[in-house]
Amino acid sequence: MFTRKDFEIFDDPTLAGRMNLIKTVIDPKFEALAPTIMAALPVPVEQPFYAHVAKHLRRFKNPPVDTWVAFSQNKRSYKAWPHFELGLWPDSLFIYFDVLDEGKAQVQTSLSAAELTKIFVDVPTDFVISNNHGAAPTQPATAESVAKMLTKFAQYKHSELVVGRQILVDDPLFDQPEALTTTIIETFKQLMKYYQPIMTAVARS
Repeated sequence: MFTRKDFEIFDDPTLAGRMNLIKTVIDPKFEALAPTIMAALPVPVEQPFYAHVAKHLRRFKNPPVDTWVAFSQNKRSYKAWPHFELGLWPDSLFIYFDVLDEGKAQVQTSLSAAELTKIFVDVPTDFVISNNHGAAPTQPATAESVAKMLTKFAQYKHSELVVGRQILVDDPLFDQPEALTTTIIETFKQLMKYYQPIMTAVARS
């Protein structure tokens, strides 16, 4: 399971060094935990979930600033579809439901802004939100911030939709491996509340 020491991979300033640490230290943990996560996710349609471990293939100079495994019901890809992500920033572990720029148009075609607002009502207050999956900063999921996130998602071309839980590196959960695993799985189950109606609408369209 993930430990505070895992975050030390981001201390390596070189592309080759950090990529080696990601592949040898972090990716095996993603691969080991992925079957447990997928088994715990209730499948809203018959298509199963598939795990996609980030390969960082477009990195030629700068080392990755984060790394992740994504869970999608598309076997070949995930970025163009609403999906889940489990990953690491230098200061936190994140458990997210994402609608990225690549999949935004299909979601907006399938759901009105008013329908999205109904889906994202009563987001847990210990969740965080963002309009940019590629940046570490997030906001607490207050009713006001959720409304602003959805407005920005609707109005700005490249804005994205990110919601979930962020566990900071100094959180006591990193001293409790079983509790951390439980928190990860339970968070994904909570995020199904948003995933299921969005995917149902996308499939219908």
